[in-house]
Formats: sequence, C-alpha cells, structure tokens
Amino acid sequence: MFTKVYSRGFRTIGFFRSYFVLGIIALAIIFFLYSNWVTKRLEREISQFSTMLATFAAQLPAIADKETSDAAKKIIDNLEFPFVIMDSSGQPKAARGIGNGLREKIIAGTLTADEKQHILKLVKEMDKKHKPIPMRLVEQDRKIIGYFYYDQIDWAINQDSSFVITDVSDEPVFWQNISGTEEKSKNPEVKYAILKSFIEKSKSKGLSTTLQFNPVSQIGYFHFGDTGIIHELPFWMPLAQISLVVAFLLVGLIGYQRIKYNEQQAIWVGLAKETAHQLGTPISSLMGWLDILKDRLENDEELSVISKDMQSDVERLKDISSRFGEIGSIPKRELMDISEVIHRAVIYFQKRLPNRQKHVEIIESYQNVPKVAVNENLLQWVIENLIRNSLDAIDKDTGRIHIKTEYDPKKKDVLIIYRDNGKGIPKKNRKKVFVPGYSTKKHGWGLGLAIVKRIIESYHNGHVKLMESDSKGSTFVIALPSGV
Repeated sequence: MFTKVYSRGFRTIGFFRSYFVLGIIALAIIFFLYSNWVTKRLEREISQFSTMLATFAAQLPAIADKETSDAAKKIIDNLEFPFVIMDSSGQPKAARGIGNGLREKIIAGTLTADEKQHILKLVKEMDKKHKPIPMRLVEQDRKIIGYFYYDQIDWAINQDSSFVITDVSDEPVFWQNISGTEEKSKNPEVKYAILKSFIEKSKSKGLSTTLQFNPVSQIGYFHFGDTGIIHELPFWMPLAQISLVVAFLLVGLIGYQRIKYNEQQAIWVGLAKETAHQLGTPISSLMGWLDILKDRLENDEELSVISKDMQSDVERLKDISSRFGEIGSIPKRELMDISEVIHRAVIYFQKRLPNRQKHVEIIESYQNVPKVAVNENLLQWVIENLIRNSLDAIDKDTGRIHIKTEYDPKKKDVLIIYRDNGKGIPKKNRKKVFVPGYSTKKHGWGLGLAIVKRIIESYHNGHVKLMESDSKGSTFVIALPSGV
C-alpha cells in the first residue's frame, strides 16, 4: 500500500523537477532569441523610418510652396519625433520631444547655461545613432503675396503667353494677352468680368500657382533620435520576460507544493489508517482474554491488581488506535475545559515518570479560561508528544516541565504555554522541528512535533509555535480559538 503511494508521489515530484529545469531553460532560450530578434528588427525599421522622417523634416524649409510647407509641418507636429535644430554656431533654434519644457524655452530664448549644456548632451547622444542632416533655417515665415493664373498645361512665359496675376484676395493686378481686354474703349466692368472668367477657368483646370515671399535663410543642422517603442524596448522587454518567468515559477511552485502536500497527506492518512487497522485485531483479542482472566483471578488479590493494570494498558492501546483512526477524517469536537484535558494526559505520564533513571517533575498552572471546541483524544496526544519530546531532551538529573494555560482577550485565543529545561534546539534547526521526518535521535521517526502541528492547525484551527529555545530549555505556545 505505502510503496504504491510513495512511488507514485516520487514519480510526480521527479516530473515537476524536470518540468522546472527544462521549462526554465526553454523559456530562457526562447525569450533570448525572440527578444533579440524583435529588438534588432525594431531598431532597424525604426531607424530607417526615423531617418526618412528626419530627412523630410529637414527639407521643409526648402519647399517653395507655403501651403505644402504648412501641411507638412502639421504632419511633423503630430509625430512622436525627438529632434533639435541647431544653427551653424551650435545654438539651438527649435526642438521637440526632449521634455522638461525645453522646446518652449528655446522659442522664447530663455534657456539657462545648464539647460544649454543638457541640450548639447542630448544632441551628442542623437548624433551617435544618426548623422545630423544639413538644412535651411528660415528666420521668419513665408508670405503669399498673390496668385498666377495661366491657360496652358505645357506653359512657358513668352510674349504670346496669356496669364493673370492677382493679389491675395484674387483681385487682378496685372494680365497679358487676355482676349477682349486690349480695347481701351472697353468698360472697366467688362474687363473685370473677362479677367474673372479667365481666373475661374484656370482654377477649374488647376492652372495656377502661388506667388510668395521667401525670407533669407542660413545653414543649420537637424539632429534627431529614434521614435516609437524603441525608447521603451530596453526597459519593457526584460520586464515582460521576468514577469513571465516569475509567473511560470509561481504556477509551478504552487503546483509542486500542492502535490507534495497531498502526497504527505496520503502518507499520513495511509500510515494512520493502517496502524489503526493492525492494532485493532490484537487489542480486541487481548481485551477478550483479560475478561476471561478477570473472572478466574477474583480470589487472587495480587494477580487481580496486575490484571487491572493490564486492562488499563490495553485500554490505552485502544485509545491510541482510535487516535490513528481519526487521522484523515474530520474528528468530532466538543466544548471542553482544556485544563482538565491536559491534566488527564499529565496524570498518565506522572505514573510512569518514577520508573525513569532521572527525576522529572511536571508542574501544572491553569487559569480560569473559556472552554474550547476540541477532540479530547487528539489534544491529549498533543500533550503526550510534547512530554515525550521533553523527556528525550532533558539531559539534567532534575528535569522540569511547566504547563500552564492563559487567555488572550484581544485574539480570543486560549493559550497553552509549555516549557521544559531540556538542552534546547540548535538555532539552525528550529525551522525544521515541525517537519515530518526531522529528528535529533538516531532511531527517531521525527513525527512527534509534526503530529502536534497537524492536530492543532488542521483539526482545531489553531496554531503552534516554538517561541524560544536555548541551553536552558524550550518554550512552545499553542493557541486555540475559544468558544466565546
């Protein structure tokens, strides 16, 4: 029975260990290759896009048409594109995407010396990735001063060309070779109508251009960085990888701990049930034989006493068998005075203490505490295991075990404070005392304190702690929720 449970659990644990190791290695390789591929590709694509965009932005001042230039500026203004425009003397003239309100200070001409140095540092960092692009710096905006209308697609200015030049409000100011306007006797209104008709026909055919004033420009340089996610990639990619690995580890760890816990539960329950089953038959047989002896030894006083002691020990074995049988099932609990329950467990051991080579005294100190819902059989088992543990730990000629009860009104817990004057538990092993299998004895099973923890926490909704331990002894505190 136990071999089957153990081997299945062993295979499961082995599987999860392999799952952890291989999974982490596979994830690390996949993340490394994928992130490296994504990073390189994004860097290449974004760098190409940024270069094209920067070239376009740098050529804006050279665009002759103001309307086209204004439309292009709107496109640039809506892009997340960090850049700094410097003149030939190294003074910043314009910028965007560099933060801290520096763009506005450049426009207003209110940069401090430290801010100028900061901008120069940014420019150097940009130039490491992208070569600056020469550009024209226009000190003021272009101005449209009029429009030029003509009548042929393949058009060139000559003496026979027909055209009309207007001001910004489309009012004719000069024209040439417009049929019907040559005669001096013509009415000005008629001339105006002919010119407006020529203008409308040119507009409908798209045969027009703007006349504008282009201010004097100087040479400058367009320094730019990358745009888009490339700025966030070095931070977010590792963070995403770490998050996924942590999530993987947590899921695996929780699953592993759960399986390990269930495995321990199965071993506990199987061991307890099998022990109870194995004890049941001989105990029943012994009780029957004792009943027969009792009837035959009524006249022999000495043998009757021995028979009663044997009867008491068999009853004790029956209680132990009952305890093991309750492991793995929900034990029945009743509101009881735990001081009385503890005292009954102490009495059992006090009868047997004189038979030991060393003298051990059990001191009881009980306060008036509320009743607690407990299973008497299991709680006595807790006290007995603690006493056995202390008897093995006491290395002095005179040993003392002090058991007392208190009430914690804040948490509404009844406390069992248990202290002995044994040799104590080494500091490095204090976290292991409740782990099944841990024992300082050569032939110990390491189940005593593990059983204590299970009974208190799993079956009574309480908790047990090793509060202190040194060469003068150890102190355990058990907290049980009161029935108040």
